[in-house]
Amino acid sequence: MKKLSSIVVLLVLSIMCLSQDYYWVYLIDKQGTTFNPYEYFDQKAIDRRIKNGLSLNDISDYPINDTYKSGIEIYVDEIVGESRWFNALAVYASKEDILKVKQLDFVKNIEPIQNDMHLASYKDEVVVNEQVNEFDLRPQLKRMGGDLFLDKGIDGKGLRIAIFDGGFPGVDTHVAFEHLRNNNLIIETWNFPKKKEDVYGWNNHGTMVLSCIAGINSTGDKIGLATGSEFLLARTEVGAEPAREEVWWMMAVEWADKNGADIINSSLGYGADRHRVEDMDGQTCLVTRAANMAASKGILVCNAMGNEGDDKTWITLGAPADADSILSVGGIEPSSDFHISFSSFGPTADGRLKPNVVAYGYAMVAQKDGVAYAYGTSFASPLVAGFAACAWQTRPDLTAMEMKAEIEKSGDSYPYYDYAIGYGVPQAEYFTNNAIADKERSFTISEDSDFIIITPIYDNENSEQKIYYHIRTENGQIEYYEHTEFYHQAENKVIQIKKSALDGGKILSVFSNGYTEEFMSKDSNEPQSISESPSVLNEHYAWVSKIPAIDKPKKFGVNAGFIIQPYFSFSHFLPSEPLNYELSYFKSRSFNLGIRYKQNIAKWYSLGCNFEWASSQVRINTSSDWQTIYGFVAYSAKEKFYFKSLNFEIYQRFRLLPSGLLGFGLFWDTGLYGQYIMGAGYYYKIKTESTVIESKESYSDFVNTNYGIRTRIGYGVLSIYAQYRLSDFILNNHDIPKLEAGFELTIPVSM
Repeated sequence: MKKLSSIVVLLVLSIMCLSQDYYWVYLIDKQGTTFNPYEYFDQKAIDRRIKNGLSLNDISDYPINDTYKSGIEIYVDEIVGESRWFNALAVYASKEDILKVKQLDFVKNIEPIQNDMHLASYKDEVVVNEQVNEFDLRPQLKRMGGDLFLDKGIDGKGLRIAIFDGGFPGVDTHVAFEHLRNNNLIIETWNFPKKKEDVYGWNNHGTMVLSCIAGINSTGDKIGLATGSEFLLARTEVGAEPAREEVWWMMAVEWADKNGADIINSSLGYGADRHRVEDMDGQTCLVTRAANMAASKGILVCNAMGNEGDDKTWITLGAPADADSILSVGGIEPSSDFHISFSSFGPTADGRLKPNVVAYGYAMVAQKDGVAYAYGTSFASPLVAGFAACAWQTRPDLTAMEMKAEIEKSGDSYPYYDYAIGYGVPQAEYFTNNAIADKERSFTISEDSDFIIITPIYDNENSEQKIYYHIRTENGQIEYYEHTEFYHQAENKVIQIKKSALDGGKILSVFSNGYTEEFMSKDSNEPQSISESPSVLNEHYAWVSKIPAIDKPKKFGVNAGFIIQPYFSFSHFLPSEPLNYELSYFKSRSFNLGIRYKQNIAKWYSLGCNFEWASSQVRINTSSDWQTIYGFVAYSAKEKFYFKSLNFEIYQRFRLLPSGLLGFGLFWDTGLYGQYIMGAGYYYKIKTESTVIESKESYSDFVNTNYGIRTRIGYGVLSIYAQYRLSDFILNNHDIPKLEAGFELTIPVSM
């Protein structure tokens, strides 16, 4: 009965873990609702709709039917939020209750809400010395030509920018935002998790992001370009309630629209921890669809590409950066001006160009208690959002989609593009001078019988030169791209590309020092897929070299379909019932070495198995029998049972919270294990005043096979675990304790 009870408890706990979840409930219509746009919208929202030729009475802006809402509220534990645009309610409910909701005649359909979301990661370091840079601009702004905006007094005035993030601590007191407070430029705030206006706390990420748009440091230097813009600050992220964050993000988009936002910056990424690579298609993720909806309402959305450029199990961007109608922003390295390693790459799952543009992925930012430098596309995106506000100030008649296109054209590599840098870094010159001056030719393209040859043209003997090139099909799909650098002029320093790489009408596009040229081979055969680098390295360095078609996610790894990793565990025996001897607790232990296979079923649920070798000992705390039989007093005594075993476990894993570092996150495992005892014995060693008695004997009279249950809870690579043996295991008439508890360390390797 006791064994059966243990199994029942295990199953009940598993069912409880899965009993409730989050869902979007879509309604069939908005029948009976009324809407007054002049009462609902801020005047800037009305002006934006008129400017874009949009109706002020679009059905998507009408409220949700209250009768429908009340009808659903009866069955669910909580209505978390709602979306007018998608005519949907976000609810928290059991599976049984959601089936009842599905039967309501006014419910169109139901979608589960994925529950792993996180802030785009960043790394910061404290600034020791604030040196004023040339032109009173930080390099992060000068790289975009921000001094030209400064010279003309362009600071984003007249534009309203919404920022979604995890909090804005210090924005109400920090000197970097004093001009915003003094000029009443923070128009509205809303804390969606707390349902109140206060956003000036919690995660420092939002403070740093805002500073990259509109900060001014203590010396008067601009940290961001749009210091004259108005702001809407929304807290949408908490980390501990990831399913709700998607709802809050959706609600924040509609809140920003209602309150007259012209631009939205979202330095948030929903990708590797919650989706599959194929979901990044611009349609699957609801936040992506919401970002596109915002664009259709005349809002320019800027979103960070994500920081998974080094993650070989992901190899793409995160939602909503996959949205077609927004500016997705990647990062470059200030020291080299090449793609920064962690910035996520395009294309989208359906082959579209991303990122659109790039900016520095390492920037000065304001923090709650000062300033710092921080890494992340989280900061490249707001740098571009601030740039966009200034650019829009110069051309106020443009729509959001027209401005998006103009910012792409302002990129310093336009019309060249690739999946690492998009169209390059936006340039203020394009908006202040209405064009970017033509650049002199910086390379030549020639061909011989076997190769197409790119030869740099140097300004002087010691100059360095960067050359970017790609090979694309007639429909615009890039098959290969490379970023190279030549360190100094010398003979035969060229790039040679096999002519066969251009078969089938493919196009070679080359960019260097502002000059772009394209080439098509005269000898055109049937097209062949590029399966290896078509370039012949001739003493030049390739910073990035990619073949998108074969750049597939690794089959091993925390974000891939399955993972194989070794682990080590250490545990103590803990008697769950009285024994017929006195146990030495801390000296009764097991050491295990194992290998784990885990198959992902969903981002939050996995099935797996472990195979391990174990060495165990059970220490006895008294030697009274020896004293009775031989009549001496032992100075010391050591008695133990020992055994070695092979263990096999099958288990299920529930990931309770995600982790952006190794992807394990906070998890709970439950499973069953079997144990085969390879050998067992008894060892004693008695020391007296005059002698040492030592003996070791093997046992054969025992049952070799055992079985039991295990549970584990951990975060990252470290976990605590317990196992209970359901079968009896007896050595020399001594019961071996059934309960063990200890620690497990997973070795973080990818195979």
